[in-house]
Amino acid sequence: MNKINLFLVVAALTVSCSQKTQPTKGFEFDGFVMGTSWHATCVSNSDLNSTVISDALEEVDRLMSTYKPTSEVSLFSQSKSGRKMSAPSFYVISVALDIAEKSAGAFDPTVMPLVNLWGFGPAAQQEAAPSNSAIEAAMQQCGWQHLNLSTDSFYVGKDIAELELDLSAIAKGFGADHAATALEMQGVRNYMIEVGGEIRAKGNSIKQRPWRLAIDSPNEENYSRVIELSNGAIATSGNYRNTRIVDGELISHTINPRTGRPVTHNLASVSIVADNCTIADAVATTCMVLGATEGMQFVNSLDNVEAYFITRVNENEFTTSETAGFPKALNLD
Repeated sequence: MNKINLFLVVAALTVSCSQKTQPTKGFEFDGFVMGTSWHATCVSNSDLNSTVISDALEEVDRLMSTYKPTSEVSLFSQSKSGRKMSAPSFYVISVALDIAEKSAGAFDPTVMPLVNLWGFGPAAQQEAAPSNSAIEAAMQQCGWQHLNLSTDSFYVGKDIAELELDLSAIAKGFGADHAATALEMQGVRNYMIEVGGEIRAKGNSIKQRPWRLAIDSPNEENYSRVIELSNGAIATSGNYRNTRIVDGELISHTINPRTGRPVTHNLASVSIVADNCTIADAVATTCMVLGATEGMQFVNSLDNVEAYFITRVNENEFTTSETAGFPKALNLD
């Protein structure tokens, strides 16, 4: 699902010409993957190549894209009973099912039939809202409980032949984590990686300060909150940019798996801070399904997860709220 951009509030870095005169070098890379842009800023004593990051992100896209018919996710959806998955895909599915269970199904990686039905997936868009019978039929083809994992063999089974996987609400977050792992294997300990608004950061910028970021405001006139991140992840999900008109009404791309319909609450966006971006991404989507009140309760039930909510009062007015540990997680006053 599309995410709100978290814009950097740091000056652009330039690559030093001489390691002798400038022992610490700053690098910036960017590209396009998984239907969105990515950006990375790194600080290192050694030269870096963008392929370290792009290769990691392209691997995630190759494994988990719902738009590529040969991806592992697509091949699983095409299968009748399941298939063996790679270690990265199996891990992401495991995290997805953990969040699904903890949220009582508010997060569901099998929601693709409903996403398609409402016109937000690879399938062609429909101008009219689906009928109740169509929604009920699609819901019969969904359900995270119908997935079965075999840790020893990385086999993911399903007991409904039509069951489809959709990891788009977690794959970008994992992409940021996967790229971070690739950088760390190269000895890089100071970096910020952003994939479609999902951010993983470690260490400091070239200015020897934590990475300085801003949470975008829904009215696009200013930033809602400036934050600093030095070791962890932040993911933002929102309802106001990926919408469409159905039967003359504006509907959200966030589908509640438990009702089969787009959400109608007034939560505009939520930013989740966690140890890694895979979890942050999944929890952000979950909160967008639950709304601000239930979302706050859900986040408070999790360990090492904090949240910042932006709730719509009217068309141009918003209020904010946050979990008690949000400022501390970001070293804010």
